[in-house]
Amino acid sequence: MLSDREAISLQMQSTLDEATDPWGVKVERVEVKDVRLPVQLQRAMAAEAEAAREARAKVIAAEGEQKASRALKE
Repeated sequence: MLSDREAISLQMQSTLDEATDPWGVKVERVEVKDVRLPVQLQRAMAAEAEAAREARAKVIAAEGEQKASRALKE
């Protein structure tokens, strides 16, 4: 929802147009401005980001150990 607000706004506009056209009402603009995520979803997103950072750190550490091992071998 956060990354696709424009498409959601267009879809909402289309749905509103279908519902209001029979009454002669035209909705000129629809915008999704503020999205409030549930606390549980915020925590899940934070945990996912933390896991991704930890995974990158492990890869970097492993690459460093591999380079150090090669350097000692030489």
